[in-house]
Amino acid sequence: MNSKGRTRHFVASLAMTLALGTVSSAALAMGSGSSWGSDTPDLSTIVEMIDAGKYDTAIESLEAMLKEDPKDANVLNYLAYSQRKSGDFESAAQNYERALMIDPEHKGALEYQGELFLQTGKPDMARENLARLEKVCGMDCDEYKELATKISQ
Repeated sequence: MNSKGRTRHFVASLAMTLALGTVSSAALAMGSGSSWGSDTPDLSTIVEMIDAGKYDTAIESLEAMLKEDPKDANVLNYLAYSQRKSGDFESAAQNYERALMIDPEHKGALEYQGELFLQTGKPDMARENLARLEKVCGMDCDEYKELATKISQ
């Protein structure tokens, strides 16, 4: 699955979670444009920026969101992804680590951090993330399959 498909999957999963009412009030605010004020886009708008390759704009918006909620693993994951795609591997590494400190089982952060490890010549660490993904979601989840494919290339 490409990043656009994973993004859509994430947004659909988030919508389902919100519909079930199992999310904290901070996470509920994450998807609400009015919660962030008129100057900060909501997460779905930022995901559209990322899908369009507008990483610099997305980074600015995600950093603004983090000022409101610095412990949002999803925002940190998207920030790290955008930084990695922009070539800022050091910042991406720090933010994937922050996301995983908050949520050690964050499938997206585990997959994307694994991709960063491959990009920076650390295939053993990428395989460690793959093993972690297997424990979190099994070998049939999209994140496991995507990272396994990248490792085998």
